[in-house]
Amino acid sequence: MKKFLVIFFIFFLNSNLSGQDYSASGIHQLSYRDSLNLLSLGLDINKTEYNNLKLRQLLLIDKRRKINNVIGSIFRVVGFINGGLGVIFLSTASAQNSGIGQGIAALFGASFISVGVIGYGISVPFKTAAKRRILERELMIQKLREKN
Repeated sequence: MKKFLVIFFIFFLNSNLSGQDYSASGIHQLSYRDSLNLLSLGLDINKTEYNNLKLRQLLLIDKRRKINNVIGSIFRVVGFINGGLGVIFLSTASAQNSGIGQGIAALFGASFISVGVIGYGISVPFKTAAKRRILERELMIQKLREKN
């Protein structure tokens, strides 16, 4: 029994205890969803061989473009809504009977308009970044097509 434990202990020390296998080369495989996204961008990865790392970078650029576009659209819509509410408050300020009511309506109207302008101003960098990512994506697609 003692010999068995010693042999087992020696075997246990020499075994590979790591859950990761470092001997295999770093093959970057694309998922089915990624291949569909690349197909929608106009790259057919089934017929032409591309560098998988470049394809992943292309997908990352496209993902950033979509995120910037959504965030810019949200800020823009919120800015338009706040600006519209501000215009409504300012237009109803003259219909108030008392001076305090007119002042409060004008104050709310001006504050909503200023928040709307700020929201719209925040959306501009996100929209320009999305447009820049489109150009970057198209340039990368063109370079990938030229190499193949």
